[in-house]
Amino acid sequence: MARTITILVALVCLAWLAAPAMAQQPMGDCDAWVGKINSEVGIRVDDASHNARLKVTEIAQLCKEGKTAEAEQAAKEAMATLGIKQ
Repeated sequence: MARTITILVALVCLAWLAAPAMAQQPMGDCDAWVGKINSEVGIRVDDASHNARLKVTEIAQLCKEGKTAEAEQAAKEAMATLGIKQ
């Protein structure tokens, strides 16, 4: 009986810990855009990189709001200013 209760408690704890991780939906393309921009910006110190850092926050916000087309346009503009090939 004690073994059964221990197993049930362990399964409930596992489900409780796994639920938030499963509830988060990946942003897909948004993550790729932000990653590309951040990897280029991390090694640069100029006005273009500063503006791109500001665009990254805007892109992330647009993605959270579900405005993927606008986020894609902003990402393409930021990548163009940094000279990143798409």
